[in-house]
Amino acid sequence: MKGREMSKKPIPFRKQMKLARPDVVERQKQHSRKSGIALQLRMLRDAEGMTQADIAKATGMTRQSIADMESLVGPIPDIEDLGRYVDVCGGDIEAVISPNDTDLPADESE
Repeated sequence: MKGREMSKKPIPFRKQMKLARPDVVERQKQHSRKSGIALQLRMLRDAEGMTQADIAKATGMTRQSIADMESLVGPIPDIEDLGRYVDVCGGDIEAVISPNDTDLPADESE
């Protein structure tokens, strides 16, 4: 009997978090798009060896605006501001627009 008890798999952290704090998990989902953009901006800036102040000066934006763009939460930056930031870092913006899988009608043929 004891062997069976030891063979129980531990509950993964994400599942524990979902059970204990569904509000945190939902907040993370809501900000996933913003955090993805912020991380890409930061990686682009770091690759160029630039500071937030460097980006702000080159774009004519404030350092706080740059910090807000790189924040993992909050509103998604305007495309114009993203363009100025990315141009200064020598990057490109590519947009992909697609429907959510849950919004698509079920394929009846399968």
